[in-house]
Order: sequence, then C-alpha cells, then structure tokens
Amino acid sequence: MHNILSFLHIGRGNWNAPVDLRRKHIRHQGIHAEVVVGNRSYSIRDWSLGGISFETAPDARLAVGDQLQLTLKFRFLHDTVTILQPAQIVRAARRGIAVKFAPLDKAGRRAFDRVLDSMNTESFFSSQAA
Repeated sequence: MHNILSFLHIGRGNWNAPVDLRRKHIRHQGIHAEVVVGNRSYSIRDWSLGGISFETAPDARLAVGDQLQLTLKFRFLHDTVTILQPAQIVRAARRGIAVKFAPLDKAGRRAFDRVLDSMNTESFFSSQAA
C-alpha cells in the first residue's frame, strides 16, 4: 500500500501540510484589490469566497453586525472585475474590518470565478517570464 501511495505522491509533501480547519474557504492575499463602502475606498488585505478583510481608518464608524453593500474591485493587467456583494461585519478593530458575505448568487459566483481565473493566469504568465 505504501508503494502505491508513494507512486501517486500521496502521503507526503503538501498533501500532509497543516490545514486551517477553521476556514471554510481558501484565503487569497497579495492581489491588487479594493472595496468601496459607501463613498469610501479601502485596500483589501485578504479575501475568500466567504468574505474579506480590509484596512480602514480609525474613524470608520463600522461596527460588528452592520449590514453593508460592498463594491469589490479586483484589478488585473488586462481587466478589472467589479463585484457588488452584500455582507455583514463579523470583526471590527481600530484599523481593520472583517466581513462575511451573504450567500453568493450565480452571478456573484461567476464573478469570483473570473477573479480566480485571472489570478491563476497572471501567476502562470509571471512564472513563465522568469
């Protein structure tokens, strides 16, 4: 059995990497994106299909439980993907907010799939340029 698993590259490496089981969705960082709340724009720290974390000013006046209508803008070399998404604040700190998305509809899911595809495409192109 060990030989079969070894042949399939199962049982070592990334397959056994520690996984954060608290998270339902994979978090993505290092992408050029912003969120617009009301008439203010903030930088996104990280995001997943379940929500985002973004930086705020200390006087943002956003509190846990607030319902928001977000405009997410993901910028890529040849495209900008804009997503309108309702959300609720689940964590609020002096300089940061974490929100949980309302369940994604089909259009929202397709838009996030476009973001993931664009991220993977840019990652592939940058790996080939090196």
